[in-house]
Amino acid sequence: MPRRETAPPSRRRWSEPHGQRLESSPTQAIAAPSSGSVARVDAKEAAAVFARTPCNRLLGLQLVARSRERAEVVLPMRDDLLQEAGLVQGGLLTALADAAAVWLLWPELPPGRTMTGTDCSMRFLRPARRDGGDLRAVATLVKGGRTLLVVDSHVHQGERPVARGTFTFLQLEQPS
Repeated sequence: MPRRETAPPSRRRWSEPHGQRLESSPTQAIAAPSSGSVARVDAKEAAAVFARTPCNRLLGLQLVARSRERAEVVLPMRDDLLQEAGLVQGGLLTALADAAAVWLLWPELPPGRTMTGTDCSMRFLRPARRDGGDLRAVATLVKGGRTLLVVDSHVHQGERPVARGTFTFLQLEQPS
């Protein structure tokens, strides 16, 4: 089925083009959903936007890779991530997985659109331990429609999978 290039931003399917993307090349651009236009942003600036986000700063999250197909976020291991039993607290693993899912989707939104989470399902596969190294979440798109966006996010510590989450977001008109 041919893509409809003339559809207004609110009616475009997720797979339709709607601006330039941040890829692995530092000269690419991302859509700027908050301004309703496309802004020239290199990879360094995109990482700076991620780093300026208050919750990312609070948790110490680092955006290490991002493309239309995949986002990768790292949470460096430190003692204040541990709960009573000396394991990484599960809500922090969820926050890491969610950040990767959001960063996969947010730069791809058409101008004038925003998104909000509607569902989150997390499965903890094994404990994340202090001596296991940094935590890494990799998010990939499951479904990208006009209204609902679904992302899988896998959290690893080294080579060991520790959690897997599915996140659903509602895409809607950005409030004026």
